[in-house]
Amino acid sequence: MQIKKKSDIELILDSFPGIANWDEEREKHYLVFEDRKRGGQWTLMRYGDGQFSLHGRGEDYIDGDEMMFEDRDAVASFLWDNRSAYNAAVKQLVQV
Repeated sequence: MQIKKKSDIELILDSFPGIANWDEEREKHYLVFEDRKRGGQWTLMRYGDGQFSLHGRGEDYIDGDEMMFEDRDAVASFLWDNRSAYNAAVKQLVQV
């Protein structure tokens, strides 16, 4: 599902397990997409309890820890700001 308007994000958050990959070892869903500001990649994760987190890494940087989002509005804001990179990643997943 692509982000075309802000209301799309709520649907994406609700259906994230169906969109994202599953990490068996850490028991979470995740989606990797480009970090265009820092020239690396973001990994957006959702745990079984519905909490979302974020981690970034690139050739010249790596975030120390996952950043836990305080609420869905914070996740939605992040996705809206990075919707172009998110859309490109989801488009590639569908083509595979």
